[in-house]
Amino acid sequence: MPEKKNQMENLIQGQRDLHGRISRVVENLRKLGQANITAGAVQSRLASLESCWNKFEEQDKTLRTVHREAVSDTSYLTEDFFSLVEEAYLNQKGTLLDCSTRLSRTPQAEPRADPSASRTTLPRIQLPEFTGRYEDWPAFRDLFQSLIGKDSSLSEVERLHYLKVSLKEDAEALIKNLPTTAENYRRAWKILCEQFENKRLLVRSCLTKFTALQKMKSETATELRKVLNGASTTAGALESIGRPISSSEDLFVFFVVERLDARTRREWENSISESTNPPTYEALKRFLDRRLQTLEAIQPGKSETPATKSTETGNKASRSHHVQKREPGFSRCGICKKEHALMLCDVYKGKPARERKQYVDSNSLCENCLGRHKVNDCPSKRLCSVCAEKHHTSLHDAFRKTPTEPETAKTESVTTAHVARNSPRTQPSVLLATARVQILDRYGRSIDARVLIDQGSEATIITENLAQRLKLPRRQTSVAVFGVGGDQTGVARGSVVLKISPRSGGESVTSHAIILPRLTEYSSVSDAPFDEWPHIQGLELADPDLTSTDPIDVLLGADVYSSIVLEGLRKGTRLQPVAQKTIFGWILLGQFKPAEEDQRVSSHQCLLGESLSNLVRKFWEQEELPISPTPLTLEEQECQEWFTRTHQRTPDGRYVVRLPVRSTLPDLSETQLQQRLTCQQGSATSRITECSEPQVPRRASE
Repeated sequence: MPEKKNQMENLIQGQRDLHGRISRVVENLRKLGQANITAGAVQSRLASLESCWNKFEEQDKTLRTVHREAVSDTSYLTEDFFSLVEEAYLNQKGTLLDCSTRLSRTPQAEPRADPSASRTTLPRIQLPEFTGRYEDWPAFRDLFQSLIGKDSSLSEVERLHYLKVSLKEDAEALIKNLPTTAENYRRAWKILCEQFENKRLLVRSCLTKFTALQKMKSETATELRKVLNGASTTAGALESIGRPISSSEDLFVFFVVERLDARTRREWENSISESTNPPTYEALKRFLDRRLQTLEAIQPGKSETPATKSTETGNKASRSHHVQKREPGFSRCGICKKEHALMLCDVYKGKPARERKQYVDSNSLCENCLGRHKVNDCPSKRLCSVCAEKHHTSLHDAFRKTPTEPETAKTESVTTAHVARNSPRTQPSVLLATARVQILDRYGRSIDARVLIDQGSEATIITENLAQRLKLPRRQTSVAVFGVGGDQTGVARGSVVLKISPRSGGESVTSHAIILPRLTEYSSVSDAPFDEWPHIQGLELADPDLTSTDPIDVLLGADVYSSIVLEGLRKGTRLQPVAQKTIFGWILLGQFKPAEEDQRVSSHQCLLGESLSNLVRKFWEQEELPISPTPLTLEEQECQEWFTRTHQRTPDGRYVVRLPVRSTLPDLSETQLQQRLTCQQGSATSRITECSEPQVPRRASE
């Protein structure tokens, strides 16, 4: 009997295994990718499904005949397990037949006699790269299989070679140790599929990217398009891996609505106010599509130009801003006649503050945003970042009642940079310490950057251009930047935390960097005789191309200088630069040729200091004499305690307090009676006095 029972349990377990295989036929087919689902693949799945079903029927007949009595009390019969599996089999077979029908209706591509000849007129498709990010795996899998995996002209060894070339970083490490042999290609591909065909991690990656979507900063078509594209991408990605948002649609709609601006959210609530049912994502998507069309129709003049695109040549390309926004009212700068806003004009920024204000007043511009309207009609919510008054930061010095002396700023400020650069009309004769590094962005990707190392700076500074590319979390700051002579040259827009590492890998450094629109005009030298400096030959330079015109992205100050400098110094002759070893490589700095007599040198020195109002306030607080408070009387203390215990505040903002009453009041109930008795006693006394006086005889005449 025990042996027969074991046979029955083994048969039931086998039936459950067959149920799992039958239920996963279509799911396994979808894992191949859309490009790999062919008629042959569908037919093979159909054959496997039929085989599993036939085996299931045979084992079911055995259970019902041979083990009829033993199986009668099990869940196999009580829960009608056969009907459950039969329904799964019919569903899977129906889906496969529908797929086969669709494939049969699709016209088949003609066989290619020469694969290379058919693509001679088409652009070459680059081999895809995969770094190990889960959200990139489906696209990489389908494209690689289409280009390499299904190319019959390639051998297994060649496919494995191309696969290793396509993998980077974490993905490369998975199959790095596999020898490049024919039998290892399928093994390597299986390792990748087992690692990245992880539905749970794919879902998590999609949701992480969606939750990182920032809220709309303004009511513009550009901001709304970011939210709409992010929501559509997430919904499509989840549906492609078999996890549609229909199971948690309410939560998904809530997250999307929370990322809208206040006015768009109000319009959305008005559109669904007539219904009490929770809105669907399709309804929200239709509303956002209409809203986007409306914003694009009423904002035709507001556009953003792509980053780092410039039609100018020469050194002007390095001066182009990352993003330029045109104000709806003018398309050209009134000073230099170029297509940019006034606040971005180099000529305007080079003028003293009083001349800037004179230009703004003479052209009837807004003192707050420099637009073509009055300051009272300005829609901008931004204020001066120095004093928080309603005027543009570039006009702050013109609004100050008393000028700030340079010495005043020096006492409370910190020197951040001191960079010298020759006149643009002549080539520089001094090398500054530049290096090529990698900086991690918000998503952990490495971004190449060019840095200038200056131990005379007490702070690290990053350009606005690179800060936008990194997309790192910002910390709001309000730090005025002063130049040579104490003149204010700008205000830091915020700060970020940078993780900087060499391009070859290794030790990294972390620094808090403030953000400025740009750092320095220094970029490169073109006439330095590098071959004539024997003391640097064979060194791995931190900046391999010192003649490059790439702009400086980061200025590394003394806060990280001690962390990047290593032991090692090489010196040449008087007109040869010094080589210093760092974690980034060897940096070169120093003069390499005599300066010309007609050369002009501009010195850029930045000072970080507090605003004038804060310095004056601290001065008066320090000089003010302490005022000792007047002691309260006993009654005043009781009144203060009474107010604290009994007061309350009404909705309109008024305070209500109960009137204080003395606890020991005189008893006045018999006061009136006592007064009457006192008066009566006084009257009786007066009458007695009159009676007791001696009588004087009256005269006859009286």
